Amino acid sequence: IEGKYGKLGVDCVWHDTAIPFEEVIQQFEVWLTQHRLWGKELGGHLNRAAFVTCGNWDVKTKIPQQCNVSKMELPSYFTEWINLKDVYLNFYKRRATGMMTMMRELQIPLLGSHHLGIDDAKNITRVLQRMLADGARIQITARRNSPENVEFLFKNRIR
Repeated sequence: IEGKYGKLGVDCVWHDTAIPFEEVIQQFEVWLTQHRLWGKELGGHLNRAAFVTCGNWDVKTKIPQQCNVSKMELPSYFTEWINLKDVYLNFYKRRATGMMTMMRELQIPLLGSHHLGIDDAKNITRVLQRMLADGARIQITARRNSPENVEFLFKNRIR
């Protein structure tokens, strides 16, 4: 995504302070283990946890690409995830093209800056919390059966 957020001045920060991807994954696995959300004894799958995304692209496409570039195997905990846009469509019966649409329709004000990682994570969490409060049943929406094959589990989904 080099250049995509240049207007915000973060390109140089990302390049100058970036931690190698392999190290990020190692630190993440330590954090998951400390919080009892993952362990190799669990077959490498998450324990009572799931990745919640706003779209499939990050987990379906970008993380496997980064693993390939980094010459590492895709960790097994990236084999399934929850696409909040699909859950939103099936629960509210309204199509939401992204986080901002969901937030606007649910009248949730934006915190921080759109498209900056931690701020997007917090805002997606707020949408998820609202959906749970409204009675939505949150479940896995996509599962990777092989490196090339992803099964989408909802009949009605955002394409």
